[in-house]
Amino acid sequence: MPYERPHLSKGYLVGTVARDRLGLRPGGQYRELGVELMLGERVAEIGAERHAAELDSGRTVSWDLICIATGSSARRLAGFEERGLYLRELADADALREVLTEGMHINIIGAGFIGCEVAAAAAQRGCSVRVYETLAQPLARVLGLELGAYVADVHRAHGVGVHLGVETLPELPAPVVVGIGSEPRIELAKAAGLHVEQGIVVDEDGRTSAPDIFAAGDVTRFWSRLYETWLRVEHFQTAQRQGFAVGRAMAGTGDAYSEVPWFWSDQYDLNLQYAGAALAWDEIVVRGSLGIPPFTAFYLDAGRLIAAAGINDHHTVARARRVMEARAAITTDQLADPRFDLRRALP
Repeated sequence: MPYERPHLSKGYLVGTVARDRLGLRPGGQYRELGVELMLGERVAEIGAERHAAELDSGRTVSWDLICIATGSSARRLAGFEERGLYLRELADADALREVLTEGMHINIIGAGFIGCEVAAAAAQRGCSVRVYETLAQPLARVLGLELGAYVADVHRAHGVGVHLGVETLPELPAPVVVGIGSEPRIELAKAAGLHVEQGIVVDEDGRTSAPDIFAAGDVTRFWSRLYETWLRVEHFQTAQRQGFAVGRAMAGTGDAYSEVPWFWSDQYDLNLQYAGAALAWDEIVVRGSLGIPPFTAFYLDAGRLIAAAGINDHHTVARARRVMEARAAITTDQLADPRFDLRRALP
């Protein structure tokens, strides 16, 4: 049955979220909505020209419109294809939970969100943890060096060994967890001759380069009307919200997807929320004291607010997101001033 993945590297891994809470919807809702779930079936070919998909079982399914929402797979690291542990599916999380036992030494390659969340979960379960990252700080591409350094210090304060700027890995004994991003599952799209470039390329309604074929979720590289550029976002909330918009477009109703991507990360007692698309910035403004929660970092490009990252400061991030979606003008002084309610900048 369909389930939510965000908990797999957070509460489910730590043990605070039970398996029965992972379901995307209660099973009965699909029947009530008239949705037929064909579980355990793999699509071998979507049949773009004849409008009939072929399944591995030999069954053929005719369609008027089709949406490819095949998601992504964990990116494999050379040399660790077989002996590395990856976290993407529920079965991966179950296997990892068996490994994260008190006193176990865990090596983690990659200090992105998956790596940092697994490190936090492992430390909380009493493991000895070491993290290896090629960049100068964890999450540097998204958060920048200063906020990345804060994240590194948080992990060190919880006993995690954080090794940065690592270009050549030492010999690492098992278990080794690899968290180096994801790759879109584009095989069906490529076989159908669709335009594929860092994901299935779709417009703001989710339409691909072929008539009657749509795509949604993190398998896509979609046009953002808000940011006026192509985006591929790997996080659940964007896949969900863009999926809603694509479904409405297929039904001939609703507006195109034009939202600020948002996601969250729990690490120890910290909740990190980020609104934005990890685009390049030329200025960072901090509200509060960086390193003393709650605080928020705002990212600007040519004076325009394009992202916000908050630590235990979800109200500020939510309001910043509204400011970005409204394309409202706001000054750096207003962003930095905790007394200024960001909603006052809205038109």
